[in-house]
Amino acid sequence: MIQAETVQMSAKRGTNSPVTVISRTIEHAAWAECHSTLPILATANGCRIEHDPFANGAQPPTFLNVHAFGEHERLVSLHCRLQVAGIQAPETALVQEPGVPGGIQVTTISGIASTPLFGKNGQVIGRFFEDSDAKYCVLGDVRPTNPHDTRGAQTTDVLEAIRHALADAGMDFGNVVRTWFYNDDILAWYTEFNQARTAFFQRHGISLIPASTGIGVSNASGDVLVAKAIAVQPKTGAVTVRRVESPLQREPSAYGSSFSRAMEVADPAGRMLYISGTASILLNGETVHVGDAAAQVAKTMEVVEAILEKNGMSFADTTRAIAYFRHAEDIPLWEEYCRARQLPPLPVIVTQCVICRDDLLFEIELDAAKAR
Repeated sequence: MIQAETVQMSAKRGTNSPVTVISRTIEHAAWAECHSTLPILATANGCRIEHDPFANGAQPPTFLNVHAFGEHERLVSLHCRLQVAGIQAPETALVQEPGVPGGIQVTTISGIASTPLFGKNGQVIGRFFEDSDAKYCVLGDVRPTNPHDTRGAQTTDVLEAIRHALADAGMDFGNVVRTWFYNDDILAWYTEFNQARTAFFQRHGISLIPASTGIGVSNASGDVLVAKAIAVQPKTGAVTVRRVESPLQREPSAYGSSFSRAMEVADPAGRMLYISGTASILLNGETVHVGDAAAQVAKTMEVVEAILEKNGMSFADTTRAIAYFRHAEDIPLWEEYCRARQLPPLPVIVTQCVICRDDLLFEIELDAAKAR
């Protein structure tokens, strides 16, 4: 069962109000996961609301991940707030320039016990939990340990860190269904990154390539790369994992990038669809609508909608999304597109980042869920 909730919050006096929190709760057989999307201002300004995802209730949920885009000072404020609240969850903190919109996405679970997983420097980088049908692991803020290594070596280090964390949970990299890579100065070394990732997958025999996002943005720790991952290991036939192809685009492996267009995880309660970072690219792998951001938004959303429709879903089933514009001045095009299409309110962060090609002006990643 999928529950949708949109809550308007009142900010402190003297700040813009209201702000909106959009939450999607996915009810599994024995536990629930909740995805909340809210503006970075909502925490930086100290909003106090009943549905605040950082509030401590009578039975507080377990935080799996906090994913934030914002100015550095607001990310510091968020970190302090999490510390004060006693929340130990990976914080993937991505730095934006002043004036660029940001946001926070929070994933929590309830009704099930979990175990923290730690990185080499002792910080919490994820949590592991399991029910009768599958094991699950959510990792975030995974960073390289040696900033003096080549960027390719640091990529391998991050992938190995994910592999070792999964091993601590009795899982392996072959169970990974979704990854995120946030590369500082991505255009300077995207080829090197792809080569290191492909070599890692080949070395470890990874045949089911996860869905993924690779985007250019700096992070609060100043590292060349920060990563996130979700892994699912079925224990019974009640949980299945499969690659989902795009009707309008070829698999990225056809032009040298090691990720799948989308992945689906199905359990007795429903299906979860993870759609990779998607842009205005044709079947032959070429960019279309060069120089026209509005047309690239429309083409990209056409591609995403085709994946959703092929799998019996629509934009109304979105649980979380991030829309990336190469140029901040193009960000209003998102609202224009949504109004023109009369889309429902979506749990999406809209922000500015560098896309992995010079001629791409827009990219979106999107997760969706459907009850059986």
